[in-house]
Amino acid sequence: MTVSRVVNGGNLVSPRTIARVRAAIHRLGYEPNEAARILKGHSARIIGFILPDLADPFFSICAHAVQQFAAKQGYTTLLLASERDSDREAYALAMMKARSVAGILIVPTSPNSVSQLQELQARGIPVVVLDRTFPGLQAGEVIVENEKGAQRAVKHLLEHGHRSVLCVAYDSQFNSVSQRMSGYEKTMRQAGLKPEFLVVDKIPAVSSKVVRRLRAPKPPTALFTLNNVATVQVLLALQREQIDVPQDVAIIGFDDFDLAPLLAVPVTAVRQPAAQLGQSATRVLLDWIRRPRGSDASSLQAQVILPTELIIRRSCGCQPAPQVQP
Repeated sequence: MTVSRVVNGGNLVSPRTIARVRAAIHRLGYEPNEAARILKGHSARIIGFILPDLADPFFSICAHAVQQFAAKQGYTTLLLASERDSDREAYALAMMKARSVAGILIVPTSPNSVSQLQELQARGIPVVVLDRTFPGLQAGEVIVENEKGAQRAVKHLLEHGHRSVLCVAYDSQFNSVSQRMSGYEKTMRQAGLKPEFLVVDKIPAVSSKVVRRLRAPKPPTALFTLNNVATVQVLLALQREQIDVPQDVAIIGFDDFDLAPLLAVPVTAVRQPAAQLGQSATRVLLDWIRRPRGSDASSLQAQVILPTELIIRRSCGCQPAPQVQP
């Protein structure tokens, strides 16, 4: 029983005994039999992580952080991408149910998955959502200060003298993006300015619609893009059309990315702590997994809200060396 408690992360063993058991495990080369654990009715020491897109740097950083943190706690991560497709997301959840995962982390793509997630919770499988949430799902949440981050970015553009700032929104159906839209709108209205949204449903349409708006009479003098997918598409379009940044149009993006400081004009961006998001979500999930049956869950953390940073570079019109604005 003592060995079982140590191997399974129990908290009823003294530090001295834990050290002795781990030394014996190392000396004997003991490895837990996961199949036997499942046959005895235990969950596998596996957590599932479903994310929309592994090609998106933000989500890949999250995934790396989740895998590293889980491994240090003795858990393997089953990683699946939904490719922003509700059917694939449903399949991924069904697979995780079949694998008897101990808990699920998910960046949800479709509200259609809420019923599946509720079913898993009813079976005693904890669920933690990252980045975005859906109504009706009472799960752990790890999110960022989307609205405050957007407000900080737009205020910075206004400080540069811009009075026509176009907000470019992709994935606006998710509350994380809608919160950024809200932050943009509030800041514009507080300054006595009219908000202007360009909402795009398909990635290829981002660049063409932005260029059309910039070529129209009275074009905006600044752009605020609401995720790195939109930012990259806009940057490609501006380069193709030989529209100079920031001389012709300034730009700030929500989501930083690795190449942002290396571009010909380094991009000012609102940075989300992607690695911290993944680590925090994994910590919350493991706390729920390890909670003794029948114990009071009210002491467990159910929501984590992480801060963002405005990383100032040259695309907004600033010239000094990169700095972080608190």
